[in-house]
Amino acid sequence: MRSPTQALGFGMVLLAAGGLAYARHASSRRAAHAAGTLSASVARGDLVLRIPHLTGAITLDGDMDDPGWVRPPGPARTGEFLLQNGKPARPHTHGRLVWGGEYLYMAVLASDEDIKSDDAIHIVFSQGDVEYAIDVSPKAVITGSIRGVHASSEIDGTIDNPKNFDEEWSLELAIPFESLGMKGERGENIGMSLSRCDTPKDGLRVCAGWGDAQADRGRGRIVLE
Repeated sequence: MRSPTQALGFGMVLLAAGGLAYARHASSRRAAHAAGTLSASVARGDLVLRIPHLTGAITLDGDMDDPGWVRPPGPARTGEFLLQNGKPARPHTHGRLVWGGEYLYMAVLASDEDIKSDDAIHIVFSQGDVEYAIDVSPKAVITGSIRGVHASSEIDGTIDNPKNFDEEWSLELAIPFESLGMKGERGENIGMSLSRCDTPKDGLRVCAGWGDAQADRGRGRIVLE
């Protein structure tokens, strides 16, 4: 007959084994759900961007010359943001993405001949009926519902000075997976769209994006590889 101490130890072993089995089962369910979501997205004709794991460090300073951006295989690229008619927008905008550790890293480069404080990149992540969205300005000011985002910017021009002809502004972002309801594991996927509206000196407002159903190209989804 086991002593109370022996019985307690036996119970703890059973509890630990049960917890391990539950964790594996939960992980399998998450993987199956992620695979199903991705399959449905592909079937709809959505844009799927596969994000590589970074192979070096990234320092958030607005430049894309860190090892994490330039070492092979390099970042995933959205290509140029498109207008509703499917043509590349001018001014030019595109995004780059890698991931590692607890963060999804994103860089956005935006050509702009007249940079204003209220310019912004609009970023939306979606999973089922839940959306997470932020706007990030040329000064790396963040507004929205995603917590813990770190951002930096680099500006080639003079903000809020319409007399000057500016060149571009760029952003570097580190977005915590936890704030997106993700674990930061290979195979995870989530809906994503990027968009930007800009008014050049000719006064004609231009809106373009990636993954926001622009030009009937479907919604965007990223996959961690």
